[in-house]
Amino acid sequence: MNSPLIANSNTVQQQNSVHGSYNMDSSQILKQLLALSEEYEEFSLEGNESDDVDQVISRKHLRKLLTALQARDAATLCHSRRVAFLAKGIATNLGWEGIHLKRLEIAALVHDIGKIGVPDHILFKPGKLTSDEIELMSHYHNIGLDVLQACRTDHEVLTILSQTRYHFSGATNGYQYIGSDVHQGARILAIADAYDSLATDQVYRSGKKHDEIMSILMESAGTQFDGNIVCALSRWEQNEKEVFHDALLEVNRLYQPKPFSEQEAQEANLISNIFSYLFQIESLYDGVYIVNSDLQFVIFSPGLEKLADILATDVLGETWTSNSLPLTNKEGTSLTTAECSMNRVIANGKPMTTEYMLERPGGRLINIEVQSVPMFNDEGHLVGVAEIYRDLSRGLKRPQEFSDLKLAASMDALTSVANRGELETQLAIMLARINKEQNSPPLSIMFIDADHFKNINDTYGHSIGDDVLIELARLFQHETYSGELVGRYGGEEFVILCPETDLEHAVKKAERLRLAISNLKIENIIKTRLSASFGVAQAESGDTVESLFRRADKALYNAKETGRNRVCSLTNHQLLTGEEPAQVTCESTSDEMLFENTFNAFISSDIVVYKLGGFVNDNDAKLTEVNTSHAILRLGQTGLLPFWGKTDDRRPVEVEVEFGNFVKKTDGNKRSSTSQVEIKVRISPLGWVKQTTQFQQRANRVFRLLKNYFAAD
Repeated sequence: MNSPLIANSNTVQQQNSVHGSYNMDSSQILKQLLALSEEYEEFSLEGNESDDVDQVISRKHLRKLLTALQARDAATLCHSRRVAFLAKGIATNLGWEGIHLKRLEIAALVHDIGKIGVPDHILFKPGKLTSDEIELMSHYHNIGLDVLQACRTDHEVLTILSQTRYHFSGATNGYQYIGSDVHQGARILAIADAYDSLATDQVYRSGKKHDEIMSILMESAGTQFDGNIVCALSRWEQNEKEVFHDALLEVNRLYQPKPFSEQEAQEANLISNIFSYLFQIESLYDGVYIVNSDLQFVIFSPGLEKLADILATDVLGETWTSNSLPLTNKEGTSLTTAECSMNRVIANGKPMTTEYMLERPGGRLINIEVQSVPMFNDEGHLVGVAEIYRDLSRGLKRPQEFSDLKLAASMDALTSVANRGELETQLAIMLARINKEQNSPPLSIMFIDADHFKNINDTYGHSIGDDVLIELARLFQHETYSGELVGRYGGEEFVILCPETDLEHAVKKAERLRLAISNLKIENIIKTRLSASFGVAQAESGDTVESLFRRADKALYNAKETGRNRVCSLTNHQLLTGEEPAQVTCESTSDEMLFENTFNAFISSDIVVYKLGGFVNDNDAKLTEVNTSHAILRLGQTGLLPFWGKTDDRRPVEVEVEFGNFVKKTDGNKRSSTSQVEIKVRISPLGWVKQTTQFQQRANRVFRLLKNYFAAD
């Protein structure tokens, strides 16, 4: 049976017997791109026994792409192989296996293939790129996706690659996704890519050491990177330190560039031509799609995804219809069959340019130019059509400068988290999604207020106050790992949006953050113990941005009115009925993350300092505060990451020791007496502890050690 395009091209052949000689350059290159898809079909029909690679991408295509990348820039290919090693190792430590692990490995191998099409003066520029060059360079990612679509690459790979460039909590950077919406493979790949880029010598700097790289990655945890995955990378390196670094060197040694055969050189040149042409398309236009002879979508570019608000993975392999894209005529009515440029190209076999209106989300219409390019085989049959889109309503703004302005408009200038406007925008999007979907996942929100912040400003000055706000924002980013969006609402108030989190779990998260704040120490603020109050609410049916904010703010007010340094939650029912809100307080001495105990020491007052000094010296402790009534010291080293390690020296705690009044104790015959003092010990963890039993065991060991130094009973 003839395909739709071949059947419709028979009449055209009778009218134009020279279609086979139609040789417009763009048509020929697009036809070569279409041929990649046909090669996949041929390979799959050859009866070859496939392995895990062939389930993801044709091994033949993968070899061609990597060969072309080596011919273009061997250093980029070596980088891709190291990134694949890192991504696979991180994923393995997170429990990935089987075909999913292979898809991630392939995604890492090909994540930079779009650079094949980047011009030399940009790709190899020995210095900082200009804003225009940065904008052009950014197109290489889309080019790679175009070609991988043509190669019939597994959709999970395409999803990973399409989301790799999103920030983990990307709302503050103008991206489409937030946190948990981003495929975990994309989060892993982003970290693996960043690690190797930082470790590799660049034109403008030398490669960095592992500890310095991990510090940089952790600083961006919760915003650009997923902190949980950064920690997985750290654990992997710590557990297999020698193997980890030796393996990276071995990857470089094994995959040194090799000479090409003549056939490989020809194939690489052909692939390079395709990439170079697509680079021009991506640079000059807003999107492109290609259908084959069966009217099936073979390519649906990322630019067109954004323009038409359609995901490529939803249409690739599907059959084109006149309703595939939301196009209308100038009057805003649906296109008739005769008005569709695709149908006209199929009918007459000639390229053409047409203007339409395209409907954007919300019903807004924008003016679109569509170039339709037919492709013929050697027999003159129409084998495919490419349609190239340009948004005629697009302004002449400088893209990078516009992006910078957009970023500034959504970010708090002091703390670099989302500002109030961005919080409200993202919450509105989340609520709209919840109200539209049945059985939608829960959504909770936290309002946070730093306690007695005015006292900090009055005592230490506004500069120190700003430092406190910056450190609080950083702590919130480090301590949120599940797609939360952190923002500063104003002054000393912060808001955290918690998608896919019900009220119970949001309260637990808030309590963990409250404890982390109580352990936060900031240089130049020695005697002030920081604390914060939390108000938590969950989105309920009918909630608006204003009503949800109001309920969380009311819960915060209750937390502050009932003593501060506590978590309060509030439901709509509690608000309407006046029922007391639920509270989690910090005052109980049974707090699992606070150890308190006392002992009696039979020593004189002048020996106390001596004993304490010996304890500090023998245990590599750091004395942070001391006077006649109490002392504060720290044991253990704070690691690169804010998490406890496996040994006590990597499990830092703060120990507060209070000395009671010295009293004379006389023995029964009243012939001798000794000095006795009650010593109260309070121990709290520094950093984040996954298990409370781990902290309690550590605290008990510290307490016994301290007690032994004072020869206590």
